[in-house]
Amino acid sequence: MIEGKLAAYYFRMVELGVRTEVLITLNEVADLVFTSARHCRTILKEMSQLGWLEWHPKVGRNQRSVLYLNYHVNELKSELAKAMISNGKYEKALALIDHDHALFGALLQNTSGVVRREGELHIQLTYPRSFSALLPHCSLRNSERFLLRQVYCCLTECDFSGKLSSQLAHHWTYDEQAYRWCFYLRPQLYFHDGSMITAECVAELFQKLKELPEYQDELEHVTAISAPNTHCIEFKLNQPDLGFAGLLADARYSIQPVSQLSSSKTSIGCGFFQVDSLSDTRLQLQAFERYYGCRALVDSVTIWKVAMDSLGKIAMKSGQVDLDQKVTCTHYLEKSQDNKKMRSNEVRTRIEDGCLLALFNHSSGLSLLQRKYLSQILSPNKLQDEVIKSGEKIEAVPAYNLLQHWMKTLNSPTTELELPETLSIAVFDHQTLFRCASAMMEILNQLGVKCQINSYSFDEFYRKAKEKTLLEDVILTSLDLDDNRPTSIFRWLLSNPILQQSLSLDAKEWLQAELINIRNITELTDYLGKLEPVSSSLISDYKILPLFHHKQTLRFQDVLKGVSITGWGWPAIRDVWSED
Repeated sequence: MIEGKLAAYYFRMVELGVRTEVLITLNEVADLVFTSARHCRTILKEMSQLGWLEWHPKVGRNQRSVLYLNYHVNELKSELAKAMISNGKYEKALALIDHDHALFGALLQNTSGVVRREGELHIQLTYPRSFSALLPHCSLRNSERFLLRQVYCCLTECDFSGKLSSQLAHHWTYDEQAYRWCFYLRPQLYFHDGSMITAECVAELFQKLKELPEYQDELEHVTAISAPNTHCIEFKLNQPDLGFAGLLADARYSIQPVSQLSSSKTSIGCGFFQVDSLSDTRLQLQAFERYYGCRALVDSVTIWKVAMDSLGKIAMKSGQVDLDQKVTCTHYLEKSQDNKKMRSNEVRTRIEDGCLLALFNHSSGLSLLQRKYLSQILSPNKLQDEVIKSGEKIEAVPAYNLLQHWMKTLNSPTTELELPETLSIAVFDHQTLFRCASAMMEILNQLGVKCQINSYSFDEFYRKAKEKTLLEDVILTSLDLDDNRPTSIFRWLLSNPILQQSLSLDAKEWLQAELINIRNITELTDYLGKLEPVSSSLISDYKILPLFHHKQTLRFQDVLKGVSITGWGWPAIRDVWSED
């Protein structure tokens, strides 16, 4: 019998009492559950085999048998719902527990991980917030950019050191005399909706991107984009750009249908996973069978939104605030049970690329000496001490430049300086940044400076920056780099709206000139070395103040096989496998 129907009979018996011996005849049980004695005998046997109850029948007419029920109604519902969730029957599980979302979240925790169903491999994870639409041309948080890489491909791929490899383009050439880049598409490329990827649609996509305000600084030197034939896209520039192929490896240049630029309802890409559904409660990904390369080992991924305070067995966490140089984790996959037994080879840890930082807004009118003094009293070590005093932690290490391996910037101490009576701080909804802002406010209050913290949603934060209406004196933000580290940080310096709106016109012109010069004469593999002094200059001029590099830890206990931690702090889900 189907367990759902069998459970309906069980629920009628619960009024007899749970976890207590009940003396009752078979006919009395049959009457209670509205069935025949013969059928009742069958269902009691099935329930006993499932472990729901114990039934000890007595021989003889009208003899009283012993019935012992093992589950209360909610307990059995939870067990049945857990089994349904493990089998991917989420809606049925939620209906069974009467749409109790708190209980549903707890059950999701207990069933998360890797499971094989009907020969297919499925991953289920939980995450503390909903995901925004996965659109390459929109400003996205760290986790969304990781997911973007799962759903989309670019023409090229760039690694942490600037080495290029092919994606949708199998080859590319650069004419140094004519400033012309050509990219040659693989044959038989498809979007997730089944439409073909052609040179014409890719050229049209880049033409439209060039018109968007967010792309104009990066593509200003591109004068023409065309498709000379069905498999070639040609870019003509008005100045040299030795690393242009690396720029197109950035997630912002992921290949998508042109129509998607004006729609926020779809996320159609061409990567190894396609978006099956995206809502406020979950994201579902399916392996894309027509992906040009090696298919993902996983057939589907489901990531549920579950409140942070109820995360359990397997969970992806982001923005944890644990300010301790010896503690780990910012984004991690965790199995919370028996963590003390975790072996060292089951923990992968890395320092994030990028950092949390403060920007001194040019519109605030702070003098150079005031910015220097603020950089001294709000240094990472001072903030760390203040946060620890409050009983909190930040899982991070102090930052002294934008990248951890770049030269540590040192500034001479300055004497106490008069500051404005009030200062304002802007942050977006990032828990660690808010803790940093709170520590800054406490330090400034001790110096007699009143401080106001204005917290915005991520989207509002970026919208205000693009409109140049983010007017607070100090702006706290994050530099989150993708796997194409050289062009990712180049792009951030050149066109990040938060940075750009905080700089004065003179500073922006200087920065742009330095970056264009680097772009004109520098190979992609040398970008980081050339960008380091630019970053150091911004810090030495007290325009930016690096705060912390997050620690990222991926934890697992025989749950995921062959998983590495990515630059976004997420596991490489396409490579997850199971021996079962």
